[in-house]
Amino acid sequence: MSSRPERDRAAPAWAIAAALGAVVVAVYAQVGGHGFVNLDDQQYVYENPLVLRGLTWDGFAWAFGFRASNWHPLTWLSHMTDVELFGLDAGRHHLVNVVIHSLNTALVFLWLRQMTGASWRSAVVAGFFGLHPLHVESVAWISERKDVLYTLFWLLGSMVWVEWTRRGGAWRYGLVFVLFALGLASKPMAVTFPFALLLLDGWPLGRASAVHAPGETSGRSFGALVREKAPLFALSVASVILTWLAQRGTAAVRLESISFGARLANGVVAYVAYLRDAVWPTGLGPFYPHPSIASTGHPAWLVAACSVGLAAVTFMALRERIGRPFLLWGWLWYLGLLVPVIGLVQVGVQSRADRYTYLPLLGIFVALSWQGAVLAGTSPARRAIAGAIAGVALLACGVATHAQVRHWRGSDALWMRALAVTEGNWQAWRGLGDALAEEGRVGDAIAAHERALRIRPGDAEAWNSLGADLGRQGDPERAVPLFEHALRLDPRLADAWYNLGTAQGNLGRHGDAEASLVRAVELRPDHVRAWANLAVARLAKGDREGAEMALRQLDRLDRSGSARLRANLGLPGP
Repeated sequence: MSSRPERDRAAPAWAIAAALGAVVVAVYAQVGGHGFVNLDDQQYVYENPLVLRGLTWDGFAWAFGFRASNWHPLTWLSHMTDVELFGLDAGRHHLVNVVIHSLNTALVFLWLRQMTGASWRSAVVAGFFGLHPLHVESVAWISERKDVLYTLFWLLGSMVWVEWTRRGGAWRYGLVFVLFALGLASKPMAVTFPFALLLLDGWPLGRASAVHAPGETSGRSFGALVREKAPLFALSVASVILTWLAQRGTAAVRLESISFGARLANGVVAYVAYLRDAVWPTGLGPFYPHPSIASTGHPAWLVAACSVGLAAVTFMALRERIGRPFLLWGWLWYLGLLVPVIGLVQVGVQSRADRYTYLPLLGIFVALSWQGAVLAGTSPARRAIAGAIAGVALLACGVATHAQVRHWRGSDALWMRALAVTEGNWQAWRGLGDALAEEGRVGDAIAAHERALRIRPGDAEAWNSLGADLGRQGDPERAVPLFEHALRLDPRLADAWYNLGTAQGNLGRHGDAEASLVRAVELRPDHVRAWANLAVARLAKGDREGAEMALRQLDRLDRSGSARLRANLGLPGP
């Protein structure tokens, strides 16, 4: 099996890549008129004081810490760059995602063509990658910059790796290492990169002895292929450790206790659900509640049926590993790249997420495209039919994606969509309530937050939001018990400590307010409003020195806000 591809007769590669990228931009262009949403965009951009300052040395140092339960400094720096260039013009932040996604689409084509020489099959795969509705979440959501960013470095690293396998060169290997490191610094999901390179050794590069039929020239042993990637595997191990340290003890992994059996069952069903959505992408939303929280879990018959289906596909792919190796490659790519996010180690309370399929589905697209070419054979009529089917499918994906993108135009639209396509979705009710509260519709917000709590009484964030609603109505006395209850459920919820301290201050309980606000800034040292209210509470107690200390911290995070607060309090500048 040669690793040197034979080229199809087709348009120049650059022309096909440019056309693919242009189509993607056209379908997603509407995001230029979209706003931020209250799903992580607050902490990633519009309420993050370090990001709001653009590119600064303080921000650079901050980005390399553990933030938002992750270690992804390059993602933070990309958001800071956006603010530096565009301010808080949300549409331009969105368009940066679109540009990166269009580049990724072009790179998928160039990478597959580089390895296989198959232009049109590679173009079809890239078209599905760029236009599939399951990928809307990764592109139309500003906070998912990390998805498109890590994939950019993944694809570039893979292309350089292919060249290294053919021409060698220490500098090429070093470049692969750097690009992989940049991918990990964008999103830890890149951790499977060296495992994916092992798959490439089997097909299409043909470097692994195990993929050769008897009598053919043997390739390299599995052990040799692993050893040559040892530095990359070491980087994967380092990333796993960093991710564990970032998520250890956070709300993302502490709030719910889901048994391993329930997690395993959900993972099996999720694998099949993603395939269903790949074929028939309807009912897509931003949050799918975990069944062990929203209900009694998946029924046993469904888990059994999905298990049998996955096993059957695996068996068929293994059986065809010599004659049609792309089937096994695509299947293992899909299964393997989803492992970090399939829920065996539960992070968050979702059962699955569309964004997790961004790179894994590439394996399914490759398997289908190459199998279609096999079925079409050399018959002109069959090829025409195959091309027509692919064209219709791509057009349908483009239309569905254009419609799906509209649901991400703002918080109200996003959460109304979630409520329309899911049941028992407490997070959607909470998110909608938060959006209504921001719009000043406090009565409607209270009703939405109460709906969330009827579904999931243990949702600390919903109790916190309900308390904030009462605070907006000028009733801090009724709000305090709600914040206290939220903190009994989750003592690490910094916003609840902030809200509790603010309500206590409004009631004249400045000593209690100080204690609560100190806890808030301990949990979130970049909490601007908590530092401001802490200064006020200490000044109300007569602790001018303590107030000045809080103001100095506020100066570091928000100089203009600190200056206004000093003026309001009648205090001199720093």
